[in-house]
Amino acid sequence: MRLTKINLSATSKYFMVFFISMMLMLPFSLMAQEEGQEQQEEEEEEEDPWADVEFPFEDEKLLAFFDANQEISQLQRDTREEIAELTQEHGLSHERFQQIAQAAQIGQLDAFSSDEVDAFNEVAPKVTEMQRNMQGTMQLIIQEHELPMEDYRSVLDEFRQDEQLREYITHLARERAREKILEERRRQAEKELEEKKQQEQNEQNQ
Repeated sequence: MRLTKINLSATSKYFMVFFISMMLMLPFSLMAQEEGQEQQEEEEEEEDPWADVEFPFEDEKLLAFFDANQEISQLQRDTREEIAELTQEHGLSHERFQQIAQAAQIGQLDAFSSDEVDAFNEVAPKVTEMQRNMQGTMQLIIQEHELPMEDYRSVLDEFRQDEQLREYITHLARERAREKILEERRRQAEKELEEKKQQEQNEQNQ
């Protein structure tokens, strides 16, 4: 059986975008896992373990980075699902698509059928377009959170390497969520007190 030849230069362009974007998913997914912990409330006063720890970024910038990554994480999950559906529609699993892409890079496609190679040739440009759209949306998300791209990349580089920074960002997000809950409770208490006073005043006027 004669395998269909593919343009290695074009294929390299396709799957390099694909793999670069997949590599970015690890830190974002990690951030998303921390999202559920934001709602945890700690009523007891504890000594601040971060009092003597310093990072080269302002807390406001780290929180903006966190918020942007929550949106980016969801965007990446949605895009990954769409890519999986697309490859499956063409008879390729996500794993098989990656295998062909890797083999194409070194020109070793003998292990794949001509149908698989044809399917890859058809799917790869569409996957690349989806990835490019995702990357464009990621940039818009970062801009909406008023983070210059250079600052975002600086935080991301440190975030990937520094476990303590990851823990600190999670701490900031959790404290912000905690403060928000306390503020909402305070407002609710004030509202209830005001309603009670109004009710008592109405009863006195009757």
